[in-house]
Amino acid sequence: MALDLTLLTTRAECDEALADLATELETYQHRNDNLDYAAGQADRTLGDVTARLAGVQAEIDSYTAMLNVPNMPATLRKQTESRLRRANDRKDNLAERGSARTGSAAFLAAVDAEQVAAQVATLTSAQQAVATRKGALPN
Repeated sequence: MALDLTLLTTRAECDEALADLATELETYQHRNDNLDYAAGQADRTLGDVTARLAGVQAEIDSYTAMLNVPNMPATLRKQTESRLRRANDRKDNLAERGSARTGSAAFLAAVDAEQVAAQVATLTSAQQAVATRKGALPN
């Protein structure tokens, strides 16, 4: 939809519109910065989760190998089984954390980023149009 610049009939109205557009544009630019920051944090968290998952998997492999040792004392077997269960629980919890930024959450974050980019483009275009309109109005 084209902007109706004929609504701006004086240079003062153009100045007011330009000031308001600049404020709104600044708001969206801050929002864009926040989205970039959140994406960076998510990437760092995902990297941390991936590393911790590898560590937990190594524990699980170790406990599994221990349980395959013949003639293991019953108390040690019970402790190892308990540790294996806890390690599997930690692995499941980490996997859930790692998947928090995938699927629909990641898709919605991308939609939000695209929305902000489109709004910034619209506001920038409106600023240019108002500046052009202001230049065409009499002093």
